[in-house]
Formats: sequence, C-alpha cells, structure tokens
Amino acid sequence: MKKNLICLFLVLFLVSETFNSCIDDSDTSLVEPTRYTSQDIKSYADLFKVFWTVMDQQYNYFYEQKRRDGMDWGAIYKEYYPKFAALKSYNAVGVSDAEIQADAQKARDYFTRIIDPIIDRHFYVRIRVPYSNNGIINSFVFSGGMSQKKSNTYPFDAKYEYMKDKLQDGYVSSDKFLLAGYLKSNPSIYYITFEGFSLSSKFKINLENKYLSPDPGNELLLTQADIENSSELNAISDVNKREQVKNFTIGILNQWNSFPNSAEMKSFNNQISTFKSTEVLSDSFLALTQQLLTQSNNLVKYDNAVTYFPVLSPETIPYLQWFIGQMGNHVQYGYNLAQFQAAAGKILSNAPFYKKFLNPLHNGDIKKIIIDLRSNGGGAVVDARFFTDRFITQNAVSFYQRTKEGSGRFSYTPWVPVHAIPHAFRIPNNIPIAVLTDGGSASMSEMSTLMLKSQGANVVTIGNYSAGATAGLGSSDDFNGGTRDIVAGGILEFYMPLMATKDLNGQVVEGIGLKPDIYVTPPSDEEEKQMVNSPKTFIDRVMEEAIKYISSK
Repeated sequence: MKKNLICLFLVLFLVSETFNSCIDDSDTSLVEPTRYTSQDIKSYADLFKVFWTVMDQQYNYFYEQKRRDGMDWGAIYKEYYPKFAALKSYNAVGVSDAEIQADAQKARDYFTRIIDPIIDRHFYVRIRVPYSNNGIINSFVFSGGMSQKKSNTYPFDAKYEYMKDKLQDGYVSSDKFLLAGYLKSNPSIYYITFEGFSLSSKFKINLENKYLSPDPGNELLLTQADIENSSELNAISDVNKREQVKNFTIGILNQWNSFPNSAEMKSFNNQISTFKSTEVLSDSFLALTQQLLTQSNNLVKYDNAVTYFPVLSPETIPYLQWFIGQMGNHVQYGYNLAQFQAAAGKILSNAPFYKKFLNPLHNGDIKKIIIDLRSNGGGAVVDARFFTDRFITQNAVSFYQRTKEGSGRFSYTPWVPVHAIPHAFRIPNNIPIAVLTDGGSASMSEMSTLMLKSQGANVVTIGNYSAGATAGLGSSDDFNGGTRDIVAGGILEFYMPLMATKDLNGQVVEGIGLKPDIYVTPPSDEEEKQMVNSPKTFIDRVMEEAIKYISSK
C-alpha cells in the first residue's frame, strides 16, 4: 500500500464548534521508542514488554479497538506476559537449536494472535528473534488483519492492458503508470487510472521565474577581464601564443554566452509567467522549449580537450586547465545550465498530461469522468492538492482526524476537520464523477474518495469496499503518537501511523473500508485469470456498471 510514501497531513482547519472531549487516562512515565537499546531486551519477556509498552503509548486506535471488538490492551499484557516469560531460550546457553526454534515459533504464534486484530491497516511491526546457536536471526513481520483472506482485486497492470485499446482522443499513457482518455464506446466519458499517488512528482511542472539569468555581480561568472587578468594566462612567455590562446578562449566564452542572452531564451523566460497563471502549454512555447533544449545540448564543448587542439601546447596547458575549471563554474553554478535543461525536459515530457487532461478538465471540456482507484495503494498527500482538489468546487469538510494527546492509552486530541479546497484550475462546475474502488484502494485513494464525496451527489462510488487504511502517517516529532522507528537496536521495527481518521458520518472505517454507493462483487479467481490472460475479451463488471450509471447523468 505504498506505506513509505503516504503522509496524511492535509490542511487542518480548527473550528470553534466543540467536538468530542478528550478521552484520558493516567499518564505513565514515557520512554521514547528510540531510547530502547538491545540491552533492554535480554529475554522473550523483555521483548514482549517493550513491544507492548510502545504500542500502549503510541497506538492511536485503542478506543475504537475496545468499542469494536472489546480489545483490552491491559488484559493482553496479563495474558501474554507469562506466556513469553515461559520461553527460556532467548540468547540462553546450553539450549539446542530445536528448542530455540520451537520458542521462536511460539513467540510468532503469540504475536500473531495479539496483532492480527489490530484495525490499523498501515500498521506493521518487524520482530527479530534468535533462531540458532550460531547467531542466525529470524525476522517476522506482523500486521493487522494478516490472517484474513483478502478479496480479489483489479491489478493496475492488468487494467492497463485491457483498457488501453478502449480509449481514444486525449489518450495519455506514461510508462505503464497512468492511463487516460475518452472511452471509444462512450466518447462523452473520460476515464483515468494510475498506479499510485505520485502524480505531482511525476507530472507537475514547477518552473522558476526565469532561467539562465544570474544576478548581477555573481562571482561565479567568468568575464573577459578575468581571462585577461589570469595569472596562468600571463605566465605564458610567448606573446603570440598568449594572445592566440586568450582570443581563442574568449571566443569560446562568447559563443557560450550567446545562448543564455539570445532573444529565444528571453522569450522562453517571458512565457513562463503565462504558464504559471494559466497552466496552458501553447504549441509555440513547446516548440521553443524543444529548440532551446536542443541548442543547449549542442553548445561548444568547453570541457573537451579536442576543442583546444588548435592552441594546445605544453606552455598553454596550465592556463587551459584554469579556463576549463572557470567555465565549469560559469556554466554549472553561474548560469545553472542543468536547471534549465531539467525544466525544459519536464515541460516536454509532461506536456501531454497538461494538454490532454488538466487543460480540458479546467476548461470544462471533460463533462463526465470515471476515476479508477482500484488497486491504487495510495502515496503522497501533496497529490490531494495537485490532483484531487481539481474536482472540488466548494470548500467542504471531507473527514476528521486526531492524534494522541499524551502517552496514555486513551489520551487523544479532539477530532479536527480536514477540508477539501478548490484548486486554482479546478473544474468550472460539478460534473458526474464515478470513483471505482476495490480491496486494494488504500490510503490516499480513500482520502481522495472522501474528499470527492464531500462535494455532493454528483460523486458516486462503485465497486467493492476499499482497504480501510485511512490512518495518517508522519513523524512523531510533528504530532504525538505513532512511530516509524527502529527500536532496541533493530530487534523491533515499527511502522505505526500517528493520525486516526473518521468519515463525515462519524464512522471510523479503519480495517473496514469505505462502503461503495453501488456495490459490485469482487472479481472471481477465474476473472482475475481472464483479465491477465485474455485482456482483449475480458469483461470488467465494475466498468460496465460505472458506464451504465454515468451515461444516465
């Protein structure tokens, strides 16, 4: 579920309305997870105690766990501490490998029973235990719901293959990461799907105000005066050679400088402000970008020894070495050529995403859309701003989040509303939107679904329940609770979110998932095989339902 990418620190707006009061219990002395060392774990009893204590102080869903399935974390300690204490082989002397491995298996079974009921679907913990007398360590990973059978889903790679030939006019494809375009069977419906929420990092064009325009007085810029005053140049005793190599290198400098100071480069910089205010990439701007990028790659090779062959001699070598170094600073750090080339490359490679999707969306050319988030495991929260907010027409509360307030098991902050905010280049008016989900739709997919649903009846969800992985990740330095730390020298490794989430109905759907408006049973085992082995003839029942519904709007 791309756990290492998602961070649900959406813009939080406090309101004056009073929400649920904090639930508190007596604070206990807190040992931060990173404070534990391997010396703190010398037995299975110690291992369990450190695990239990970190969970007790950091986990954010104990209140919901107690209400939903009666989990009593204190009772778990009383039940399992004696069981772990009875395992005597942890780094013990004189025990056999068979005894060590039998205890490791018992510990694994105990941890599985304890952790399997955990509802947080981002959570996991890696625990390392001895497995032989010769120092072999076995690593076990435990997560909530690990023993539950997962429903079949629609893998992105399979969807890509059976959907790519069903799209036309506005088709966008990017290295099997994103697929979008109008449906051939229903040209009024636009379809988009992507592997994960990293759209901003892959497609967003972030431009500086200008390129190849250093500030006056930049000491990294090489000038003709610097060349003429070079001690390396003036050390050349042969006057004719000195003059020849001086004029030759000044010529190289002037050739290079003609590029950033050209009318074309100035025109490029002038058009940046237009793009920033409209997001529109005109054909003329793209042509100019390609022209300048090509020219930049064909500039005089100031760092190639062959370039200096006409003036190369033992006496000129020290000066030429100095000149090459100064030109390197001039190009790389004075004008920052690489920055321009990267920006130009980003513009050209991402132009289809803007011209065929973002611009038509903002212009109102896309009238109906299917956003397929099936098997999308989430990703970066910034995509809420870059992608999801484009479908938002009114500032609205999407869901609520809270964190731990103290180290107590039930010490929480109030629930705080998280808002969906209209993007500067949003759709002009609400349009029919069908969001497709399945058991692989997790994290940012679920957050985005909640954001879209906040806009009203124009948004309908179709498919299966989502994964129920809505807890927010982040650093415990930002908020209290949660931990993604290596504990006790690597004996334990936690991946524990710090923010709990509930929907607008006050329901915590962690471990349950978002209920679709139109439920479609997940694909059977046979259908999963068909979508992979026979993509051209595969019938996607969820897509059929979505097309049927949205065509009627």
